[in-house]
Amino acid sequence: MTATDMTTSGKTAPDYEYALEIVDLTIDVDKHGERVPAVKNLTIRVRPGESHGLVGESGSGKSLTLRAVMGLFSKGAHYRSGSIKVCGKEVLGPSAPNYDPVIRGKGVSMVFQEPAVALNPIMKVGWQIVDALREQEHLSRADARARAIELMESVGITNPEDRFDSYPFELSGGMRQRVMIAAAIACKPKVLLCDEPTTALDVTIQQQILDIFRSIADSGTALLYVTHDLAVVSQLCGTLSVIYHGRIVEEGTLRDVFDTPKDSYTRQLLSSTPYLKGVMKAAKTGDDNGGVDNSVDNSDGNADSGRKGA
Repeated sequence: MTATDMTTSGKTAPDYEYALEIVDLTIDVDKHGERVPAVKNLTIRVRPGESHGLVGESGSGKSLTLRAVMGLFSKGAHYRSGSIKVCGKEVLGPSAPNYDPVIRGKGVSMVFQEPAVALNPIMKVGWQIVDALREQEHLSRADARARAIELMESVGITNPEDRFDSYPFELSGGMRQRVMIAAAIACKPKVLLCDEPTTALDVTIQQQILDIFRSIADSGTALLYVTHDLAVVSQLCGTLSVIYHGRIVEEGTLRDVFDTPKDSYTRQLLSSTPYLKGVMKAAKTGDDNGGVDNSVDNSDGNADSGRKGA
């Protein structure tokens, strides 16, 4: 069974255009005794099956935006205005001032940046997936265990029956991230949020995790991928938004943004990633959705060698 089997099939056309629609979102944070805007009139729309990148430096409001979609406001963060809709239903906004957590799991789910922190350190990893399945899918304990093992196998965990009873500290960083992904897709979410999930992984494992995310998006799940790494975006996303100090300063297809960046901050990001010289060339010859031709040679003549090491 593959990761695709664990998510939405995408065979039936939904009655909404966007799986995730964030419009004019403003979030304030407490700073020096007063509230200041950290996310400012932010708008992002992601269609079913689309992989959309949200790119910017640390502190730009990327993770805060994802947490708002999940209704997970940390202490000192406050929703001020705007609207968030998941599959056409407003979960935060004028008609939903109080976030409804029921949407989590089947509607929207999230892969956090550091699974060692997100996973319960004193609970075996398999049972953490089982808990999500039993709560959302109302499966029996035995059925949920069998499903959890299938999920672990689908994200590339070897010997899932044995790994099921492992504690997080007994697994490598890559294995913990796979467990986190399995838990996130367990209830077949329509929207999957990814908060820099490959930052702490070596390049080989990073590539394998990105392949899993591609499979999930191909199944019809909308993917919003947060990162500061444009090289990662070039491998996964067809569209992207660039955020700077809480505002979207540029958006468009991968090809458009990489080929003809309009904002000075975007140009700085592109120029600060040496590998992107090859990516920008690839973007010009990519598909109509802004995707990149992975077979394009880099300047040293080795096909895709730079991509694997990005």
